[in-house]
Amino acid sequence: MKKLNICIDIDGTITDPYHFLPYLNELYNKKITNEECNTINWETLYGIDMDIMLKEFHEKYMHSYDEAVVIDEAREIINLLKESHNLCFVTARSSHLEDITKNWLVKNNLSEIDVYLLGSDYKITKAKELECHIFIEDNPSNAMQLADEGMHVLLIDTNYNKDITHERIKRVTNWKEISDFILQYA
Repeated sequence: MKKLNICIDIDGTITDPYHFLPYLNELYNKKITNEECNTINWETLYGIDMDIMLKEFHEKYMHSYDEAVVIDEAREIINLLKESHNLCFVTARSSHLEDITKNWLVKNNLSEIDVYLLGSDYKITKAKELECHIFIEDNPSNAMQLADEGMHVLLIDTNYNKDITHERIKRVTNWKEISDFILQYA
């Protein structure tokens, strides 16, 4: 079996893709449903400038990061995969979220895996530096960028990435499918 370098996004990948919707709905007095969440761009969904939105969100809902729940089978499969492969979390979260992110990983028994907070959706440089073979992602533009750079992407199927196709992108609906793909790939 080949030892793989696997990069894993956090939000929307090991947590529910729609985790932030209830908080954003409360903040902006909206009722956007999971089904209506057809873009990852919060600015488009809520009609608020992204910088303002993030500032307001972090002032009022910083606790939302700590309240995120690891989705079914993700923790178990990640812990199984780390026995045979090199895993790391690569997230667009900003460095000011480092403490809450690391504490959340400890709380969820995932702290043995390195985490990189990039502060940007641009993940190619870090993925290349880590010699990534497979990147597990939910963001459609990230997935396309990574695939265009020659990486295999396992794309968590969501309402906001339905139109994405690429020969190096495999759409998956759960962590069992992720595990099966990695077993076949290795």
